[in-house]
Amino acid sequence: MKMNIKKGDNVLVIAGKDKGKSGKVLETSPKDGKVLVEGINIVTKHKKPRSQQDKGGIIKKPAMIDSSNVQVICGVCGKATRVSHKDVNGKNVRICKKCGASLDKEFVKTVKKDAKKAEKIAKKDEKTAQKAENTEKEVKVETKTTETKTVKKAATSKAQTAGEEKKTAAKTTTKKSTTSSKAE
Repeated sequence: MKMNIKKGDNVLVIAGKDKGKSGKVLETSPKDGKVLVEGINIVTKHKKPRSQQDKGGIIKKPAMIDSSNVQVICGVCGKATRVSHKDVNGKNVRICKKCGASLDKEFVKTVKKDAKKAEKIAKKDEKTAQKAENTEKEVKVETKTTETKTVKKAATSKAQTAGEEKKTAAKTTTKKSTTSSKAE
């Protein structure tokens, strides 16, 4: 069974009687899928004295806890996180899912460089998308203004033709009325 937790990691307990507590991993058992965390899952053992010099009594010590009940705490963002894997220089490196930082100390610098490069590329892509969006908006504004100008021109030309028709209608009615008054 492959484990994402190594000796020396700081972990947060996410299930069980010690939920919410954190500690350092003292020992791992990949075969059993368990980890021993400092100050977590404290159990009491009753020890019987085997000789007169040996002391007996009740001893408290940490016991193993299942690795699925703990999450690694990222050193960069300080949050408990799931672990992803990435190949860096031919080695499989553990990566924080939340911030993208390396959880393996020897690869922190190389992963930071890769993350910065990816961030720069993302910013460039975002800027080009914004430029395209802005030009699209400008084109829409220009088409709207030209549409409104054409609509206004059409409305004024309709009004002018309507005004001319009224004038001609008024002239014809005045001519008719003058001719009818002459006829009388």
